[in-house]
Amino acid sequence: MFRTNLIAASLLLLMLPTVHAAPLATLEVGRASGDHLYTQQGLIQSLHSAQLSVPVAGRLSSLNVHAGQQVKAGQLLAQVDGEAAQQNAAASQAQIAAANAQLEQARREYQRTQSLASKQYLSAAALERAQAQLKPAEAQARAQVAAARAAGAQAGLFRLTAPFSGIIARVNGDQGALAMPGQPIVEMYDPAALRVEVQLPTSVFAQIRQDAPVQLSWRGQNVQPGRIEWFPATDAQSQTRTVRINLAAGSSAGIGELASASFAVKTSVTRLSVPLAAVTHQREFDAVYVVDAAGKPGLRYVRLGSEQGGQYPVLSGLKAGERIAANAEQAAALTNPPAGAH
Repeated sequence: MFRTNLIAASLLLLMLPTVHAAPLATLEVGRASGDHLYTQQGLIQSLHSAQLSVPVAGRLSSLNVHAGQQVKAGQLLAQVDGEAAQQNAAASQAQIAAANAQLEQARREYQRTQSLASKQYLSAAALERAQAQLKPAEAQARAQVAAARAAGAQAGLFRLTAPFSGIIARVNGDQGALAMPGQPIVEMYDPAALRVEVQLPTSVFAQIRQDAPVQLSWRGQNVQPGRIEWFPATDAQSQTRTVRINLAAGSSAGIGELASASFAVKTSVTRLSVPLAAVTHQREFDAVYVVDAAGKPGLRYVRLGSEQGGQYPVLSGLKAGERIAANAEQAAALTNPPAGAH
């Protein structure tokens, strides 16, 4: 009876329709026409930014600013414990006062001796002695001033002041924390001077009309561009050229955000593009699955631009007419099937 049931079950399984994996959807890489404008995204930067640190080690005895705070040039931002240096600077100032007092006394004595010698109340030898006492006093005063400046400079190493007026972008550490030489404590930028830096493929750069105005947008709003810098050199690794677009004064664009720049071109620019779903991110690289004539997908690394309207512009790695998997996850599952799958 058991054997009869087993045979019946086996026959039933044979009669069921075979389940096949869904066929791999593919698409042909084509060229997207640019309609006489080429748009690329770029990062909004500040022309004046700084990462401030001290060249000495010590604990933060004061931290007077916070992120987002506006500061003025020369304002004290933070201070590292440097009590010994401060005491040396104060002592040097006191020594300057003492040296100046001695110098003033030597000058008065020389003037008195010179007056008496002119009336022949004192000899020429007495005048020479007074002059000989004045010269060391002058040298001593100069030496004390130099030493005080050096001590003041040493004490200044423990103070962190704003090199320009701007906004605090980031504060690293807390009061009482240990600061190491060269470790950034405060990061700041000037919001009044902003720019957008765009990377353009060299093939597109040659078609850009540099005499035509550039259109800028940020968060869907138009931004007024200022002076434009066209870099003449090509980056050997990325095969791109840099364009820096300075923003007009008073722009409210956000630092570190992306802005879109549209350039007028001499002819209708065409470029390769692939949809987002066709791209897989492999650590620091991007890749797509290229399908060969036999329908087998293979992983290929490519270099892509910034996403625009659900498409990645292809900068290198693909040619027009090649066929790729429309869905990278599906192609990956077919290329690397689970263990035990047939």
